Amino acid sequence: MNSTHQRDRACRLAQRDPRKALELARQITDPWFRVQALAEILMHTPGDPGGVARLASDAAVECPDDYQRTAVRAWEIAALAGRDRMDEARQVLKAALRQSRSVTPSSSRAEALLLLLHAALRIGPQDAKRVFEDLACACAHDGHWRCKRALRMASLLRERKCEPRQFFRGGS
Repeated sequence: MNSTHQRDRACRLAQRDPRKALELARQITDPWFRVQALAEILMHTPGDPGGVARLASDAAVECPDDYQRTAVRAWEIAALAGRDRMDEARQVLKAALRQSRSVTPSSSRAEALLLLLHAALRIGPQDAKRVFEDLACACAHDGHWRCKRALRMASLLRERKCEPRQFFRGGS
C-alpha cells in the first residue's frame, strides 16, 4: 500500500478510532502524507492532542526539501486551530513563515505561503494578514504564473470572495 492510501485509510479511521489511526499513521514512510494523517488524527484525538501535534511537527522536519517542510505545516496549523489551540497554531505558523524564507524558487515559496494562508485564516484575520504580506513580498518581482495565481487566490481570500479550501480535512 502506498503512502497516499495509508494516509487516506488513517484519515477515515481517525473519526472512529483515533488510537488505531495513529498506529497506521506511524507506518506511513513518506513524511508529507504522515503529517496530513496526523493532522486529521489530531482533530479527533480526545483530551490533550499534544503528543499527536508533536509527531506531526517532527514528521514535517523529515520532509526532503524546504518547500515540503514549510507547506505541510498548513495541515498541522489547521488542525490545531480546529481544536481551538490558537496559541499553538500561531507558534507553528510563525515557525513555518520563518522556514518559508528558505523556499526557492519564489514560485514554490508562493505555493507554500498560499497553503499557509488557508490555514492562517482558521486562526484569525491578523494571522492571515501576516501571511498575505509575506506572499505579496515573495511575489513582488516575480512574474511566474504560480506567483500570479497565488496572489490572485490570496486576494480573493482576503476580500472574502471565496472560502478557504477545505483540503485540511480528510488528508488530500
